[in-house]
Amino acid sequence: MKQSRIGLTAGLAVAVLVAGCNSNSGGEAKPSKTLKELGKDEKASIKVLYFDKNYFFQQYGNMFTAKFPNIDVQVVSTQNIYGSGKDPNEAFQKLVEEEKPDVLLLDSSEMFEKWANDGKLYQLDDVIRQDKFDIENILPSVVEQIKAKGNGNIYGLTPSFDSQVLFYNKDLFEKHGVPLPKNKMTWNEVMDLAKRFPKNGQGDNRIYGYADNGSFYSDKKQVALQMMTTMGKTNGLSIVDPDKGAVTIQSDGWKEALLSTVEALKSGAVFAGNNEQFDPSKPMTEDPMKKDLFATGKLAMTVGGSYTINGLQRSKEMLKDVTPVNWDVVTVPVDPKNPEVSNSISLSSLFAVNANSSNPRAAWELVKFINSDDMAKLLTKSEDGTLLSRTAYAKEREGRSMEPFYMLKINEHTLYKNPNKIPGEFFQPFYELAQNEVISVVEGKKSADDALKTMQEKGQEAYIKAKQEQDVKNAKEGKDQKPAEPAKN
Repeated sequence: MKQSRIGLTAGLAVAVLVAGCNSNSGGEAKPSKTLKELGKDEKASIKVLYFDKNYFFQQYGNMFTAKFPNIDVQVVSTQNIYGSGKDPNEAFQKLVEEEKPDVLLLDSSEMFEKWANDGKLYQLDDVIRQDKFDIENILPSVVEQIKAKGNGNIYGLTPSFDSQVLFYNKDLFEKHGVPLPKNKMTWNEVMDLAKRFPKNGQGDNRIYGYADNGSFYSDKKQVALQMMTTMGKTNGLSIVDPDKGAVTIQSDGWKEALLSTVEALKSGAVFAGNNEQFDPSKPMTEDPMKKDLFATGKLAMTVGGSYTINGLQRSKEMLKDVTPVNWDVVTVPVDPKNPEVSNSISLSSLFAVNANSSNPRAAWELVKFINSDDMAKLLTKSEDGTLLSRTAYAKEREGRSMEPFYMLKINEHTLYKNPNKIPGEFFQPFYELAQNEVISVVEGKKSADDALKTMQEKGQEAYIKAKQEQDVKNAKEGKDQKPAEPAKN
């Protein structure tokens, strides 16, 4: 696969210089060191795959066209690839084949990794050096993750990234005499702080030390499993080894995460979810914002992303009868054995040049512009909660430093996983199984060892079944894939 990818890149680069020539004659060809620049009067036309035409031009297109009036930009919307019964990945592939766009927006690092390693994206390392494009001032974790997804090479860039932090209510901490959270705490330290808040309040006077992000809308089983998996993943654990096709949940590390979850939920310091079932046929009788315990001042700590700040701002504007939260942030909890890293940093909105682009130079100009320092300056004026990849613009929000979002490095242990190898049909049955097993331990009906044993054995059966179903589906579709042999107990 690597050989064909390099050949594609070489062929494209030379094709720009010598029309009709094909440099890929087999073997380990190297990408061209040059990509001819467009002359000021040289016309070019490119297509961009993006989720919405109007938003693209509002965000990037109008400014790009003003700077490059000789490059005509057309937008192909991806909105129709999502819908009931559709496989978004297959629909995306079909759209690319039909429309032949020059620039692709890949909305997940998993999709980006697959397209890069399948030879479908143009390698950008040489043109970045050729144009002296500044990537030194992009957050190192972002560049490292991009390279990791491309086997050490750069196949795309993103102007933004996602990261999480621990939000806390300063007034609640001060009122109850609890020391304020610090950067790089462990989960045990966070739970120790949570347990110092009173647990005897009733109704609107009940407060909690901690709640998982989104648990306000989840039932008890979902909350328990979410807490366990969050703690485990922080410490570098995984549920599945995709290379071996093996479920890996029966381990000392996962047992520790499960027991910590049980202790935290039994303490009463952690919001344990509710059993309300959402019914779309019934009208909502209460503002959903009022279910947010953090926004309504009933929660000391929660983990959230940069968009949580926008939610707090909306709550401040909409909930007139609620005192706005005096919030601040520190880094997410870390693995005590590796406190400088986090697995909460992820990439989305990756822009890449189609390996089959007929106009790779113009396509690169657009990708370069979207990820430029000038574009980052303009995006700082946006209050949509985006975290910019360029570290010079790690600005404050509402007087609070955003440094905790940028402080930790990406956990390299999580970079080289191969999530695309895991059959999609595995997850739902496994999580349903795991929810029941974890809550059985919380309720004292089962030991941690027995629950993990069941999750391991039944989970492996679910994995094998899902893998077999995927192989049958691939065979029917004529996909030439050699499946990994699932591990057997």
